[in-house]
Amino acid sequence: MVDITYQMVLDTLQTVALVVGISYYIMVLRNQQKSQIHADDTRKIQLLHEINQFAIDPNLPWKEMMDMEWDDYEDFITKYGFDNNPDHYLGMIGIWHNLNLYGLLVDEGLIDISTYVRVTGFLIVELWRKFGAVIEEMRRVQENPEYLMGMEILARETERYHTSKSLKPKRLWNN
Repeated sequence: MVDITYQMVLDTLQTVALVVGISYYIMVLRNQQKSQIHADDTRKIQLLHEINQFAIDPNLPWKEMMDMEWDDYEDFITKYGFDNNPDHYLGMIGIWHNLNLYGLLVDEGLIDISTYVRVTGFLIVELWRKFGAVIEEMRRVQENPEYLMGMEILARETERYHTSKSLKPKRLWNN
């Protein structure tokens, strides 16, 4: 027969306490992981909502931008630069900077391109086709080769996504 000693009871209680502590710790970690996933999902939903609101904002000069015409970079600056057309220029640059930010988020993997494309469609590719040469010249003139690089990345990744899915973009504007 086994005699139960004080030391055996103490050892058993310590073992039980250790098992309970480890179980509690694992449960807390799992809850934290679930909370983090939920928080990440919520942030992603908020960001995608902001992107959608940006893309459909009637106060931004989307159509005006796509209707712009110029012969070369100097003609573009003369017609649409800040000095001659400050309100339109600031609206256009605001759009470009937002698209640049979204491109950088895609590049860093914070937004996946498929989700971005499903929210906004082909718009960035049309904008890059229209303004890419102007932006590249701005980079040269400003001696800033990374100026609006995110916008270029976003256009390239969007086009690659469309190609990989064999999607045919609907033209939003005649240009």
